[in-house]
Amino acid sequence: MKTYMTPEEHARLHRRRARQALGLLIAVLALVGVVTVVRAGVKGVATLFDDTQQKAEYEDRLEGLVLFDPLPFNGIENIDDLTLREAAVWGCVYSIQETQGGFDNYNTDPDTEQLLLPSVDVDAYLAKLVGPSFKLTHKSFEMDDMTIEFDETTQCYKIPVTGSVGIFRATVTRLFKKDGLLHVTVGYIPTQSSDDSILNNLSDTPTKYMDYLFSRQSGSWYLTGLTDSETKPESADSAASAAEPAPLAESEVNDAILATAGDSAAASAVADEAAPADEAAESTPAESTEASSESPAA
Repeated sequence: MKTYMTPEEHARLHRRRARQALGLLIAVLALVGVVTVVRAGVKGVATLFDDTQQKAEYEDRLEGLVLFDPLPFNGIENIDDLTLREAAVWGCVYSIQETQGGFDNYNTDPDTEQLLLPSVDVDAYLAKLVGPSFKLTHKSFEMDDMTIEFDETTQCYKIPVTGSVGIFRATVTRLFKKDGLLHVTVGYIPTQSSDDSILNNLSDTPTKYMDYLFSRQSGSWYLTGLTDSETKPESADSAASAAEPAPLAESEVNDAILATAGDSAAASAVADEAAPADEAAESTPAESTEASSESPAA
C-alpha cells in the first residue's frame, strides 16, 4: 500500500533535516573552537614560562658592560666613568654588528679608515640600558691599549680597527624579582685563556656569575646596580673529585685482603711442591758424576 505525503508534511521533513544539518555544523564548529582555545591556552602557558627571548634581550643590553668586568655598584651614577664609556661605545658597536650584520651604513675616516660612530647611536644604546634620563658627556678616553677619539666637529667616535676587546662575554642564566628589583643573573665566559695560549681550548662554562639589578621606571626596566650573585661556578676541586674513583667500602677492602692472602698461600703451596722436584733434578747430575768417576776404577 503506497503512502503519500502531503505538501505540509514534506515541508516539515525538509525543515527537520535542515535543523539537523545546522545542529551538526554548530557542534563541529563548537568542537573546533574548544580545540583552538585549548591549544591557545597551552601555548600561552608555555610562552608565559619561556623566558628565552627575554634572556637574549638582556644579553644584548649587557654585553658592553660584561666585556669590561665592572665592579659592583649601587646606582648608575656610582658606576666607574671609564667603564661606562667603554661599555657604551663598544656595546653600541657590538649591537650594530649583531642587529645589522655590519657597518655598511656607517662612514669611515678617509685617512685612518676608522669607523665613525655617531654619538646619537651611543645615546640610544645607553637609553635602552640605563634609561632616557641619563645623559653621557661625550669625549675622548684612553683604554689599556688604544685611544678612542671623539670628534667634536662630526660628533662621532673614531673606532680603531681591531679584532676584539674585553675579557668576558655574557650569558644570561636566570631572571627573577626580589625586593622590587629585577635580578638578571649573568654568567661570565672568558674570551681568552688565562695563559693567553692558543693551545688552551676555551670553554663555554662561566667562570663567575654576577646579578645586574634593574628598577622599573615608566613601565620599563633600567639598570640601577650590580652585585655578587648567589649562583656560583663549579669549582675545579669538585670537578676533579668527581673524576676520581670512589673509595672501596670496608667490606670490599677486607675481601681484597683475604683474596690476596689466599693467592699468597696458594703460591706458597705451589712453591713447596716444586721444591722436591727441583732438589731431585739438582741431585741427578751429582750422582751421574759420581758414577762416571767410579767406572774407571772398576
